[in-house]
Amino acid sequence: MLRRSARSRFERSVRSAGLVAVVAAVLVSGCSGDSGTPGASPSTPTATSPSATSPSETQPIDAVDDVQGKSGTYSVVPPQGWGEATDEVGAIPGVDLVLMSSEKRAGFNTNLVVHVATGDAAVLESELQKGREQLAGQGRTVSDAPPLTVGGTPAKGFTTSFTQQGVDVVARSYGLQHEGRVYLLTLSSAKSAAEQAAAELTQIAESWTWA
Repeated sequence: MLRRSARSRFERSVRSAGLVAVVAAVLVSGCSGDSGTPGASPSTPTATSPSATSPSETQPIDAVDDVQGKSGTYSVVPPQGWGEATDEVGAIPGVDLVLMSSEKRAGFNTNLVVHVATGDAAVLESELQKGREQLAGQGRTVSDAPPLTVGGTPAKGFTTSFTQQGVDVVARSYGLQHEGRVYLLTLSSAKSAAEQAAAELTQIAESWTWA
């Protein structure tokens, strides 16, 4: 658990980042069918651009030992200086876990959103393709993402890049299927912090433990 003072700083960082808008934006695609998360919608949300955060001083926080998604099907260990923001963003359909760095890099808080829904490999392929097409249709640059293994399961994905509110943003979206559920992970960061963000995503993926 975060110390009270650390969590207070993190919650202030969440509010200053306008993370509700960020989370709604970085959901590249939802999954068709009934969600494994309470209140999830079977429809596929349209992806929009995440909002860059306004410059303000934030303090790094201590990483918790581990965090479990709402679905209860996995847990992860956040990197140092990251914390959970799932409750702070409110009830957004399908959102199972939100992690965010408390440190702004180029005016943007690196964040990871995990979306969970029921589905098989065919659903996964369909939703990843929809995500690519939607984002390309918005004029974003879309390319294949580097390989990533999540909890021992290979994930497929793509990378998008664009400029939002003067900040060059890179978003990496990955999908995998495990025991009747589809997991979509979207990492968003400033382009100048993309290398560090990728290393942190790898750290999270390696810590991923199935329940």
